[in-house]
Amino acid sequence: MPIFIFKCLKCEEVYDELTKYDETGKYEGVECPECGSADKKQQMHRVSPPQFGNPVGTDKWNDHDYRFHHNLPNVIKQREAAERASSVGSEPYNKIDDISGGEYFGEVE
Repeated sequence: MPIFIFKCLKCEEVYDELTKYDETGKYEGVECPECGSADKKQQMHRVSPPQFGNPVGTDKWNDHDYRFHHNLPNVIKQREAAERASSVGSEPYNKIDDISGGEYFGEVE
């Protein structure tokens, strides 16, 4: 059901009401919450249509998943070429184990 905006003709209170569309425009059962009057005038309000342009996951430029999966084969090839050309290989960092033992085991600063 849509939300309609009404203005009370008695106390001029503006309020909204969730009700079915009435072709006659009388909207039986809708009363002013301030004074309880049934005399009202329907007000115009802005309608925002649903956005169907770019459903989630299909926007080529703003969606990380699309860009990542679209370019994944090229990224893998570049990574492999960089590892082959590197002088340190695929493991550029020394293995450090300071959690279960080693020179700095148990040291807290």
